[in-house]
Amino acid sequence: MMPLNNGKAIEVAGLTKHYGDLLAVDHISFEVLQGRVFGFLGPNGAGKTTTIRMLTGLTRPSQGQACILGYNLATDLTRIKKVIGVVPETSNLYHELSARDNLVFMGQLYGVPRRERGERSDALLRRFRLW
Repeated sequence: MMPLNNGKAIEVAGLTKHYGDLLAVDHISFEVLQGRVFGFLGPNGAGKTTTIRMLTGLTRPSQGQACILGYNLATDLTRIKKVIGVVPETSNLYHELSARDNLVFMGQLYGVPRRERGERSDALLRRFRLW
């Protein structure tokens, strides 16, 4: 069941990240409505990547709150990971693995049951005509 989100895809309030004494993100707040295009721009070192890493669960915020499609970042990260995707600057694929093996491995990281990984990987490869 999807939680109520009042049409907000992303809602961030006071999100902050410290790395020791370094303040990487300083109480950022913003909203992105569903169906909207949102540009997240700023100079190098402004905290864009750190913010995205917090919103995707790759690093924990030091302070503040965020909701993705109504799911609370602090308590519903597993659900959030099932409904979002991120395209990073660089490839996160293992070049020594086949496309199928990369998908199976990522399925393992995301908690896809072992018996489903191969079948779901094959379905994705067929869907995108890579098989």
